[in-house]
Amino acid sequence: MHALLVDVGSAAGVVAGLLLDPAGQRLADRSLAAEERRRAERAELRSFRSADAADPAGATDTGNGGTPAPVPELHEASDASAPGPDGAEPAAPTRHVLPRGRSVPRMVGAGLVTGVLWGVVAATLTVHGHEASLLLVLPFWVFVAMAVTVSVTDLTHRLVPRQLLYGALALIVPLLVVVSAHLHEWRPLLDAGAAGLVAFGVFFVIWFFVPRGMGFGDVRLAGVIGVTVGYLGLLETYLAFLIGFVLGLLFGLVLMAVARSGRTTRIPFAPALCVGAVVAIGWGAPLAHRIFHVAG
Repeated sequence: MHALLVDVGSAAGVVAGLLLDPAGQRLADRSLAAEERRRAERAELRSFRSADAADPAGATDTGNGGTPAPVPELHEASDASAPGPDGAEPAAPTRHVLPRGRSVPRMVGAGLVTGVLWGVVAATLTVHGHEASLLLVLPFWVFVAMAVTVSVTDLTHRLVPRQLLYGALALIVPLLVVVSAHLHEWRPLLDAGAAGLVAFGVFFVIWFFVPRGMGFGDVRLAGVIGVTVGYLGLLETYLAFLIGFVLGLLFGLVLMAVARSGRTTRIPFAPALCVGAVVAIGWGAPLAHRIFHVAG
């Protein structure tokens, strides 16, 4: 039964990856277009303010009795990798690591990676002492499929579409509730909620004070990782982010060396976070035992 779950999961993961990759590209294109519109609105707003400063009497007069001209509305923070909370223009972009849009090699690669990871999760996952079954692996398969897709969009567009994160979370949370009911263990749900809130809060503080170093999409992703990996344990969650930060640093150094870019260059951070989370899902308990000498 376990071998069958691994085989079926691997095949289903390939199909899921093939379907999600083009969907992720479409969502990323829409998010990028929305961000460009927001930048245009901010530029228009600055022009209105400049006109007000230069001609206070006539800048807001439209010729219809002095009714002020409409001021464009500012929108919420985007999914992109480094917009500031005050609407500041982002730093100079890096080269895209993967090609955008329709790409058969990239789509096939995403499908194969998703399939392999679904098989790995089915083979290695242990949920609070219980061996993997279809019910237990489902929420983590959903997370892995989302993680591969958002990693690809971050490498192609330098943004993490919020629709992917919200959609995955809307599936993961009810599935974790079902798992808890099946196992008759409710404490993991509290750990998942606490880990999600703490991860989101910590990343929000980093984003708020260093907006050019991290995008709000990464903040949302951290919350989803906290909820998913937090269900397995708080120590596993710590390992996930520790591995993610180390890999992110190494990837950033390599990318800056290859692209010959500076310290202000924006680095796609989602892939590193997702790799750390997948490692923690598959091998979190034995790693914690080996590194921290706690019971596995």
